[in-house]
Amino acid sequence: MIEAGYVLAGGEARRFHGDKLLALVDGEASIARVVDALRRAGAREVYAATVSEERCRIYTAVAGFDGCIYDPPIPCRGPGAALAAVLRDAAQRGYRTVAVAPGDMPWLTGEALWRLASMPPAPGWAAAPLHAGGFIESLLQVYRQPYPQGLVDLCRLRGGLRASDPLRLAPGGLVLVGSRLLSPWATVFAHINTREALRTRAAKNPLGHKVAQLPGPLLRLDDPCRSLAAEAHVYRLLGVRQLLRQALEDLERLCSSG
Repeated sequence: MIEAGYVLAGGEARRFHGDKLLALVDGEASIARVVDALRRAGAREVYAATVSEERCRIYTAVAGFDGCIYDPPIPCRGPGAALAAVLRDAAQRGYRTVAVAPGDMPWLTGEALWRLASMPPAPGWAAAPLHAGGFIESLLQVYRQPYPQGLVDLCRLRGGLRASDPLRLAPGGLVLVGSRLLSPWATVFAHINTREALRTRAAKNPLGHKVAQLPGPLLRLDDPCRSLAAEAHVYRLLGVRQLLRQALEDLERLCSSG
């Protein structure tokens, strides 16, 4: 079902004090374990989304990538820019279904990815896990073409890109899938942002069980203020606290008369 996978591998890992993607987990580099999960989920090709040719060479030697892509030449940086590069590349290659995963999620399983990829109901939809408390796993995403447009415009409008922006711009809509429906183990979604996290294998958020299907795009750049107000209303009703906070921040920043 998943044709291609992309691993986000461009962070600075300041809290880890070293390259966390090369940290050994049960004798294998974290990034190699993520690549393996994507391949087990069906991805025939897996690419690293990184920041330099040097990192590309290192990660390819360790994890066996089929190629690398780099952040687009736009003012925005961070996960949102990396995702913009990923989705542009996926569109150019004509992939029908792609999965994006962070390289610091070494206990991710192919089964969880496969289940997430089964959720988007039609082309144009995206999917992401939803944890208890209304928090999404914003760096773990699945897209079915056509892919989101308008990321560069949003970058210019707001001055930055969040990891959730492509999900909110998905032309068909967004499926938020309770993480407990993807795996019974919270560790599957644990990141190794620190060495303590590597030791404890503890996930940041408890597993959730809700499923929400939101037709989209949720954020419409042709009428951002009206769409942001509608977004915030929907997120409040569904209890999706993370996206509610972001929609309200955008509403205040982009639409405040003051």
